This record gives sequence, C-alpha cells and structure tokens, in this order.
Amino acid sequence: MDPLSTSKGALPPTLPRYRIQPVKRQNLAMRYLAIIVLLIFLIVFTRGRVASAADWEWDYIIVGTGPAGSMLSSRLSASGARVLILEAGHPSTYATGGRSAPTWLRNSGEKLSRFDVPGFFNAFTAHPDGHQCPDIPFPAGCILGGGSAVNSGIWFLPAKEDWEGMWEPSSMIDAIRRTRERIPGTENPSRDGRQWFDESFEVFGGMLKGMGWREVKANKEEGKDRTFSRTNFMGDKGERGGPVERYMLEALGRAHAGGNVEIRYGARVERVLRKGGKVTGVEYLQSGERKTVGVGKKGKVVLSAGAFGTAKILWGSGVGTKDQLSIMKAARGDRMITSTEWIDLPVGYNLQDHPATYAVFRYPGITPAYNYSGAYETPPKVDADNYLLHRSGPLASSNARISLWHKITGSDGISRTMQWAGRTSDAGNFTDTDLLLMTAYITHGQTSRGRIGLTPNLTHQIIVSPYLTSKEDISALTESFQTLLPRIAEIKGIEMLQPDLSKTSISDFVHNYNLPRGSNHWSGTAAMGKVVDNETRVKGLKNLYIVDASIFPSSLTSNPMAAIVVAAEKAAEILLALPKLSRK
Repeated sequence: MDPLSTSKGALPPTLPRYRIQPVKRQNLAMRYLAIIVLLIFLIVFTRGRVASAADWEWDYIIVGTGPAGSMLSSRLSASGARVLILEAGHPSTYATGGRSAPTWLRNSGEKLSRFDVPGFFNAFTAHPDGHQCPDIPFPAGCILGGGSAVNSGIWFLPAKEDWEGMWEPSSMIDAIRRTRERIPGTENPSRDGRQWFDESFEVFGGMLKGMGWREVKANKEEGKDRTFSRTNFMGDKGERGGPVERYMLEALGRAHAGGNVEIRYGARVERVLRKGGKVTGVEYLQSGERKTVGVGKKGKVVLSAGAFGTAKILWGSGVGTKDQLSIMKAARGDRMITSTEWIDLPVGYNLQDHPATYAVFRYPGITPAYNYSGAYETPPKVDADNYLLHRSGPLASSNARISLWHKITGSDGISRTMQWAGRTSDAGNFTDTDLLLMTAYITHGQTSRGRIGLTPNLTHQIIVSPYLTSKEDISALTESFQTLLPRIAEIKGIEMLQPDLSKTSISDFVHNYNLPRGSNHWSGTAAMGKVVDNETRVKGLKNLYIVDASIFPSSLTSNPMAAIVVAAEKAAEILLALPKLSRK
C-alpha cells in the first residue's frame, strides 16, 4: 500500500511527513512560475537589446547634409553599406518633406517649399524661420542641404589650382566628370529662355571685349585669367536643384524603402566618442534628449558639418588646441574627454573667406534692381504667376549675371585670382533704381588667414579676421581696381558712385574700405595636411574623416559649392577603396 495513502484504515508513517509534502509541491510550482516570468522578461529585454545593438553596427555615420554630406549620403549608400545620416535641421525642399513657405506660396497648391525657389536666396537673413544655426553668428542654414539650400545657387566647377596641397589635378578628372554629369549647371535658369536683368552682362561684357578679354563657357574650359562668363547656376528647371535634388533624394529613397539608409533630423552632434585612437560612436542631442549611436567594427564617422560646425565637433571630441579644448572642458565638465587623451591639431586656424569689395555705378535706363527680399512675402503678381505656372522670371534665379577673372602676381611671387561679379542691385546706402553693382573678391592665391574659436557659452567667434591681413593681398586688389575702374568709367552714360574718385584715390578706397567684407564662403578650418591627411582622415584617429569646406588648405578660385561636391566625389572614391567594412 502506498504509505501516503489516506484510504480508510491506513495511516501515514508520520504526521510531519504527510504535512510537508504539499509544501514541496507548492515550492516546485513557484519555481516553475518564477522561471516563466524570468523567460518572459529576458525575451522582452533581449528584444530591446537587439534593436539597440543594431545602432552600434553602422558602416558610416555622416554628420551634416550640406553639399558634401548630401553627395556622400548617395555614393556611400549606393555601395550597400549601412549609412546613418545625422542632420541638425529639418527637411528643406518639398520633395524631401519640407513645407516651410510664405503664405502665398503655401496657398498656391504647388509642391514647393521656400527652399525650392532660387529667388528666395536673399530672404534667409530676414526670414530664417528657425533654420539659422543658433551658434554661428553669420548666415548658416541648419537645414537639409546646409548652405546649398539657402545660397545664391551659383555653380562654377573648380580650377586645377584649387587642388594644390590636396590631390594631383589629374586624379580629379573622374570626380569632376561625375559631378558634371549630375549637376551640369546652366547659364539660363529661367525656363522661358529669357535672360532676366541682363544689363550687367551687356554693359560690362561689352567693355571687357573692348579690352581684349575673352568670353568663355566657365564650366567647360579652364580659362580663369582675363576671361568672363555668364553666371552659372546649379538649378536647370527653374527650381533650386543642386546637391539635395541630384544626390540626397537618392539616399532618402533608400531610407524610405526601408533599405540600408536612415536619416535622423534635429540631431545636433556634440562630439564623437572615442577609445584611444579609434572612434566608437557619436553623441548628439535630439529634442532635448542626449543620445548615442555607434559604428561597427570597421565603421567610419564622416564629419560634413562645414567650416564652423566641424571645428566645434572636433573641439568637443578633444581634438584641437589647448585653449579651445579648455573652453569646451569648462562648459561640459565630465562629458569632455580627459585631457590626457586630447589630440593637439590646429583646428580653427587657416580660416578663409573671399573678401568682398563693392563698386557701385548708376546707369540710367536699366531695369530697376529687383526687390528679392520683398518678393518673399509679397511678390508682384505677374512674377508670382510666371514662376508658379512656368518656373520662369525673376524668382527662377538670384540676380548675379556676369563673372570675370583676373590674375595678378604679387611681389611675393604668388599668383592671386580676382573674381568679379556683376548684377543690377542696390548696395548699402545706395538705393536708387538704376544701379549696377560690381563686387571684387580675392580668391585663389590669397595669403590672408584668420582663426575661429569659441565663447564661454560655446558659440562661434572670429578670433583673427581673415580679411586682407597681408599687404600683397591688398596690393592685388588695388591693382585689379586700377585695371578695371578707369575702363568702366569710359562707358557712355555710366556714373561711378563708389568709389567717388573725385574725393579719393583707388588706393585709399581699398585701404579705408569700411563696409562688411564677408561673402560667407568659409573654408580651411580643418585643412588637409594640417588636420586631415590626403585620405581626409583626422590625424591621430583611425576612423574619423572630414569632408567639407573645412579641409581646403587654400582659397578656391570661384564660388565654392561645386568644388566642395567634387572634393566629396573624390573622398567617396577614397573611402570606398579602403579595407572592406565588416558585415553581420
């Protein structure tokens, strides 16, 4: 008989044994229940960890979507690599999801945002609408496309000399070809075929021909001395176009299809995370929350945040000179990497811009200067209709119409390029309706350099001005004015308002010029040879790269946007040729 049986006539051997057995069964049940609960917890927890772990397996993290970042997003993701794009701003053009627009445009029913309309280039300063980078005291678009989304859209392919100190010009042929295929540029962005506000080209072009200067197709030949051209623009359908349309939309298409690309907006990168000489990830703020994201075993981080933004990220990552890193340390405390891990590189030095000097003329009978700023909110109805219906008219481009180049060799033996740009426009205190404006820029070959740094609250500041700090640059500017102004003064019917040569000399005008010099063509703050090597890799770090305007050691011959894209094409070629990335 079962000793535990409770049948009548049978007693258990002992009472204690009988009473303890049900307790053991209860314990066993509790154990089973605990195991089930633990398994459920582990499943839920592990699922979360797996999703999180995927965030540490990116092949490329691209910081910034300006001309270089947009191009890289397309090329690198086309290789099949897993690409994460971090953009501090938000979508820009309508096709990317941007919807910011003045009321009349928004109510038109057209699929256009303010960033699609080239004629709104002059409205960014007056109507930033939250798209201005808050820590940069100059016009700077924190928006998909960066500067290419808010500038004049001028598109001049780089000259051979622009690659000095970087790459051999012969090695850039394929990169230039690929860029030209994507963005050929156009001399006539208005779809009606009309050259709007063409007086500056007719007046100054005729004068230059009389001087023996040669008219060229600027994006088809190298001539950048005593030559002139119609201004070239990146958009050829009456809309802005450029790197966002021709590159970034491809990457976004892969992202929307759930492919190998992801973009995160409102992600303001503060630093890269590193261990020894290797970058392991990126830290950024998004909607007030601090987040981190990492790279795979052989992953790479590429900074494309511009001459200011990239420098600040480097400082925040412990890369730069001690004075700026100390400012960052004082502001961020323990979140700053320990000083024993700082890397001493001249970040923020070598700052360049194209210093601008304006000459103003009155020429009776020309078309009045167009009010681009006013056209943002209340354009003339005929111009609004022309643009909405045909993508034609004044709003199809900015007002620049002629560019000319003039080389001058200084007493130091260096050849400096002067780029002049002409347009119908008011300037400063000159607000008449019949004005022509010529702007002289010192571009390639200038030896003036400046420096940027941080304030205690981590906004940018100019520590050393980059404008005309060398006497040879001043001499070249003076000589170019002396070459051109007397011939302009001979044009029948023209009146020179600035400089007023009845009251001053050209030399005194150049030396005492007191209007703003900036053209917002910033470059050079993480120069190749000083901060990055010729593979665009930051010195002292194995997998951190920089591809934007900051890597140019010398000033560019013309407006910089096309050269930045070409440099990014070259960088993509280099990055894709490096050792294969890890895959899981």
